[in-house]
Amino acid sequence: MRINRVFLRKSKAFLRIGIDARFVGPQGTGLGKYTEKLIENLQKIDSKNSYAIFLKQANWDHLKLQNKNFKKTLADISWYSLEEQLKMAGIYNEQNLDLLHVPHFNVPILYRKKFIVTIHDLIHHDFSQESATTKNPLIYKLKRGAYKYTIRNAVKKSQKIIVPSEFVKGQLLTKFGTDESKIKVIYEAAEEEYFNHQPSTISHQPSFLYVGNAYPHKNLNNLLDAFRILTTNHQPPTTKLILVCPRDIFWQRLQKEIKSRNLEKTVEVKGYLDTGELSKLFQKAQAYVFPSLSEGFGIPGLNAMAAGVPVLASNIPTLQEIYQDAAVYFDPNDPADIADKIITLLSSAKIKDELVKKGLAQVKKYSWQKMAEETLAVYENS
Repeated sequence: MRINRVFLRKSKAFLRIGIDARFVGPQGTGLGKYTEKLIENLQKIDSKNSYAIFLKQANWDHLKLQNKNFKKTLADISWYSLEEQLKMAGIYNEQNLDLLHVPHFNVPILYRKKFIVTIHDLIHHDFSQESATTKNPLIYKLKRGAYKYTIRNAVKKSQKIIVPSEFVKGQLLTKFGTDESKIKVIYEAAEEEYFNHQPSTISHQPSFLYVGNAYPHKNLNNLLDAFRILTTNHQPPTTKLILVCPRDIFWQRLQKEIKSRNLEKTVEVKGYLDTGELSKLFQKAQAYVFPSLSEGFGIPGLNAMAAGVPVLASNIPTLQEIYQDAAVYFDPNDPADIADKIITLLSSAKIKDELVKKGLAQVKKYSWQKMAEETLAVYENS
């Protein structure tokens, strides 16, 4: 009888797939945007398998499901919490899944059925300093220990691991000794909303744009130091820096760093903006500047390329892999080099035009639908 059940399982015409979408939300964090685009495009290409989409109450109405095979399931549990570890396995099990996709490392340790996981980066491994947290040292150490245990469990027990770049794949192989056959590199893409937006031709003070968090590894302090160099050498200041960051504790630290450098007139910090508002900023920007010390992929730079905006980026392996020759690279640990590359771009219309052309070509190499197609193939072969 057992043999018959196994045979029936293998010959099953469709899968019951679960996707944890609790990170999806109107503020469009990288993880949430990835999950949202995955579900949006899976609905377009998969009418065979059935899906349980796990959402919190707060993002229940944000995500639109138009394929009848996709159904919402309430999982109003905070991520990275003890409650997540204790209750999410039961919530998943209630849906009788053949396969679960957790688009982050936070797979409940108590979950025993088949799952795949997306590991977007290993930034928590690379940047363990306590300056990156707002918690007291003891709580921080406990949380870090829990992180290490949870991600090791996810890497070890998953059927497959999706990563967004060859660089992250290499990190997994080095740090975890993972079986290479388990890892699938699936590139992400720019957000469609940024395509076909032409930069403004209106005369204005040149502005450089950054969109993202103000976490320590984002390296905004060195970017501020670069603009202090520009301000010191060019009176009055000839450039403006616009930082779009969430209003959190790191925002508050950033404001202090700006003030300590006397950059209040040069640097403007904005909170959360929707895509329409961001598009207007991109249209006015001379360039997008991306000083990060570590990334798993690099969607913001691709958004800039889609909008026809030149990209200045740190010379870390991931960004060079994704952007190739469509960006000007600088040493992220050298504010003088960052300032020099900004001056180079400002002084050369030819370089700017070449970057725009290369960027528009480069960004077209990536597609959310292709990402969904490759992810579906992983589902069906796990």
